[in-house]
Amino acid sequence: MCLGTIAQVVEVHKDGRAVVEDHGKRQLVLEMTVSDDDITVGDWVVVQSGFALERLTESEAREALRIRESTGGQPT
Repeated sequence: MCLGTIAQVVEVHKDGRAVVEDHGKRQLVLEMTVSDDDITVGDWVVVQSGFALERLTESEAREALRIRESTGGQPT
């Protein structure tokens, strides 16, 4: 099973791309798949296969990261 990662947006480009950071690793993703308003620096997103799929609140992101870390990164 392939799980998305939880990452924080660190750069937003005008061409529909953004740079996100997950545990110190940066990745360029397409943000046009987030269904609501444009993402901004500091937002948390779920990323899978190079696409930002969904925006999360900071509390949702932190809770998801806490659960992942407590289960060794494996699905529960």
